[in-house]
Amino acid sequence: MKKFVVMLFLAIPLSGFSQILVSYNKTDDTDLSSFKTFKVLGFKVETHPEFEPKRQGLNTLIQEINNQMMARGYVKDDENADLILNIGVTITKEQQTRETDIRDAPMYIGQRNYSWKSEEIVTGVYNEGTVTLDVVDRANNTMVWQAVVSSVLSEKREKNTKKIIRGVQKLFKKYPVSASKKK
Repeated sequence: MKKFVVMLFLAIPLSGFSQILVSYNKTDDTDLSSFKTFKVLGFKVETHPEFEPKRQGLNTLIQEINNQMMARGYVKDDENADLILNIGVTITKEQQTRETDIRDAPMYIGQRNYSWKSEEIVTGVYNEGTVTLDVVDRANNTMVWQAVVSSVLSEKREKNTKKIIRGVQKLFKKYPVSASKKK
């Protein structure tokens, strides 16, 4: 059983620097070019807390995954698909922090038992989205490929739409069947 994981770090501007993290896992020696059809079977979404531009982003995500599969020669078949795609989406609210140092301590001239301790302070709050795509061989009911993409989300729909499309394209860069070879 052949397993590998590749991580790509790509810079995307958001108050300085952020990243799109993509990881891949091909679980066995299955030839994915031998499959002809696919369908999206499962779709699980978790948001903590509720993220407003979610609905449009989910539609964009599904459409771009369908586009990438069809570009590789697969046909969408909701009745009797060879490959089943399970999609998981998690959106979490994260905090960016920094640790204080002695330069942040106030000048104090008083009691001898004064002590100062370093602490974490919050410098920013942001939403992070993670998409997991599992490709399952329906006949054997086994996962044959998995990819995960994660990025910081914007409150602006246009920016998120572009990030979703770019993220899914990057997610499919290491798919074992290239868009130009499968017919």
